[in-house]
Amino acid sequence: MGMVRLLLVVVIILSSALNVRAQRVAVSANLADIVNLGTLSGEISVATSRHISLNAGVRYNPWQYGSQEKGFVQNRKREASLGVRYWPWNIFSSWWFGMRTQVREYNLGGFFGQKFTEEGIAVGAEAAFGYSYMINSRFNVEFGAGVWSGHKWYTRYDCPRCGTIISEENSHGWFLFPGEVMVSLVYIF
Repeated sequence: MGMVRLLLVVVIILSSALNVRAQRVAVSANLADIVNLGTLSGEISVATSRHISLNAGVRYNPWQYGSQEKGFVQNRKREASLGVRYWPWNIFSSWWFGMRTQVREYNLGGFFGQKFTEEGIAVGAEAAFGYSYMINSRFNVEFGAGVWSGHKWYTRYDCPRCGTIISEENSHGWFLFPGEVMVSLVYIF
């Protein structure tokens, strides 16, 4: 919950510092995250000019699926991100390009017969692009994708739920993953 409070404080400071007016703030929920084993997500965007917006987002997934006998599948995470987007045409409409930093605490395992789970913290930056389709003056649907790279500190266990450590505790390494896939519903204030 510390990350959520930090993001809330950042958003309040940004909102008050930027003297936010109508059509300058948007909130969104990524519907594609729900397909990812029920991950909940939210993001707030604040326009700083006609072409730039600042974003703060969170993701949360506390669930695991399966049983001890058949095995568990999990993509549990707590994540917070801060970023910026450039809108070539106009804020909250048409194409956008963005960068953001994010930190994720995760526990991932059991997919496709995988016999181990990885638990750790990943910190990095994501480059993304997308398109925001205007439904009306208040609602948009956004589509986007990105690439996430950074450093992770993790421990691997020999089964998805619990087990013997199979990697050194506090192993670490660089990573390059496909980033967030977005199909977001956006409300613009």
